Amino acid sequence: MRNHHFNREYDREERLLADYYKSHDAAAKQMDEEKLENALLAGLAAGNSQYKRLAHYYPWKLAGAVLACCLILILGWQAWELGNKDRSAFHASRLDIPSFVYDRMTPKLKDAALHGLYQPINETVIQGDYQVTINGVIADRTEMVLFYTSVNLPGNVPIYPRDARFLDTQGNHLNVGIDYSSTTPQPGTSTNVQHGEFTLSFPKSDVPDQFNFSAKWGHEQASDAAHELIEFPIQLDSSKYAGLEHRIRVDRSATIGPYTFTVTDAVLNPLTTRVYVQIKSAEENLYQGLIDPVLRITQKGSRKSIPMHMSTMKGDSGPLLIEFDSLYYSEWENLSFGASGMEEALGEDLELVLDTEKQELISSPNDIVRLASVVPNEEFIDLYFELDSTSDQRVARFELDEEFLDGNGEKYSLILGRSSYRSYQDMSLTVNYKLKPEDYTQPLTFKLLSYPGTDMNQPFEIPLLSESNSKK
Repeated sequence: MRNHHFNREYDREERLLADYYKSHDAAAKQMDEEKLENALLAGLAAGNSQYKRLAHYYPWKLAGAVLACCLILILGWQAWELGNKDRSAFHASRLDIPSFVYDRMTPKLKDAALHGLYQPINETVIQGDYQVTINGVIADRTEMVLFYTSVNLPGNVPIYPRDARFLDTQGNHLNVGIDYSSTTPQPGTSTNVQHGEFTLSFPKSDVPDQFNFSAKWGHEQASDAAHELIEFPIQLDSSKYAGLEHRIRVDRSATIGPYTFTVTDAVLNPLTTRVYVQIKSAEENLYQGLIDPVLRITQKGSRKSIPMHMSTMKGDSGPLLIEFDSLYYSEWENLSFGASGMEEALGEDLELVLDTEKQELISSPNDIVRLASVVPNEEFIDLYFELDSTSDQRVARFELDEEFLDGNGEKYSLILGRSSYRSYQDMSLTVNYKLKPEDYTQPLTFKLLSYPGTDMNQPFEIPLLSESNSKK
């Protein structure tokens, strides 16, 4: 049993090393010397049963292997010393990343973890029949991924989080975009364990050092009363990613009709690539969004496109932020930003008016957005809107302002922000907003921050690199 455990550690070590070098085409970069030596000793021990046969038939290979081991140890020591100077060691080799967490990571997250950005948390709370563990966090200045494991202690079906909240130390909601993903049991199998992660993007502030995470956990179809509220205080070490940012000053422009798009900067972080764009118009500025914005990257002579992850809304001042997957640890020769065109709003100061008691949409710019249902309960009044997606790569824009007016002109605020679900079967998008369960004077009037508009199909591409602003 002990040998089995030892071999599992060796296999884990070997897989981490293989993944690391596969993505970087380099040997012995920033390697933890002690773990490297342990891995080599583990490999020799694992192969001990075949030693005599190898020595008898392939003595030159054995000698070569021993020489290679010595060379790797020397290179590993040198890389370890360099890694101490660069503050980026091969932390994943310390086996502080559970295999189920590592297996859920994207290549981008594996790169970040193998450069020391994974922070183990390992905090467990048991409440009622449910056990939840925060395994760890990967973070940089712009994004944070929180990994969890939940266990339904007496059952053979998993439990799911509901109404996840991320609050600052004063109890205020963090201004973030949230994505959620989790394991799904295979058909015909049963399990009481689920692994998942929350990905938080911070477009207007840095990732906080301290925050509180809470969610209601229970069966997917169970009522809120049958869920357990479980809370975790989380503290991060921001020194792990301090200074890990590369800014490229661009200041190049392209035009679509009366609109001028100027890329001011591109900023590379371990978890994100961000492009900042100023938009001006010689006429009324009704810019609403770019159509299929992409980064075009050339690697080893091959060109490919990286699609957008998210973008901020057009503000009164300041540039638009468009976010893509990270290129921080990638090798590339050329980089450019482009789009297939832009979407123009139907007009300024668009509004949507509805009656939540009659569950009726009274007025909107057109019939593209439909009121699917109004579902009141003790905690919220849920508003569900439906609209059709324009393509499998593009989601129609629909967003309400946080504040709204009742029939008497009194101001109220939405709670918990916006959530959405996209159906790839019928190409529809369902958007959910929550109101406090109050006796509102009807009807309610919402300002529209975005609404499906008019497409202007005119491609453009802006190089982000030049001789004067080379990459890192």
